[in-house]
Amino acid sequence: MKCPGQDWRYWKEDVVFEVSCPYCKESIEFFKDDTIRKCPSCKKPVPNPKMDFGCAVYCKYAEACLGELPPELIKAKMPLFKGRILAYLKGMLPKDLYCEIESKSYSMEEFLKKKQASLGRALLIFLFYFLTEEKQRELCEQCGIPEVLWEELKRELKDIPLGLTPEKLKDYLIEREGFKNG
Repeated sequence: MKCPGQDWRYWKEDVVFEVSCPYCKESIEFFKDDTIRKCPSCKKPVPNPKMDFGCAVYCKYAEACLGELPPELIKAKMPLFKGRILAYLKGMLPKDLYCEIESKSYSMEEFLKKKQASLGRALLIFLFYFLTEEKQRELCEQCGIPEVLWEELKRELKDIPLGLTPEKLKDYLIEREGFKNG
């Protein structure tokens, strides 16, 4: 399977663009999937300023796809992506439920980080669980989550028991990842 963000069949007209070299100001042509290009004039490597590695936060194929990215970059994207989702959730849920979800998502994230576990998909499932399917789709569209991941999330959400509180869901997902919470 090819990442939808890197598959040219899904590309639009903005796939090629030019930027000025930060060293010599020469024009450098980038394709949207170029991570780095050498400046044709000064030959220094220039990272793609439009490259968004936010997908690495939640995609189970990120390591195979983006293996050479430094872990610090991937970790730095997580709060941005999670913050974007939480900002949309805040407007979709009652305040008391939103506050509990926000709090439990942080504690689940901290627990899984301590265990050095992958938390992207578990965290997405946690954040989507309390929404109707219509609101889940809206959230996917607002946050730029690829259709492939959305379909996978729907399948996984159907396997989770209904009616869980945020605390019970957090415990359920932690145990599903193979850990005991406590």
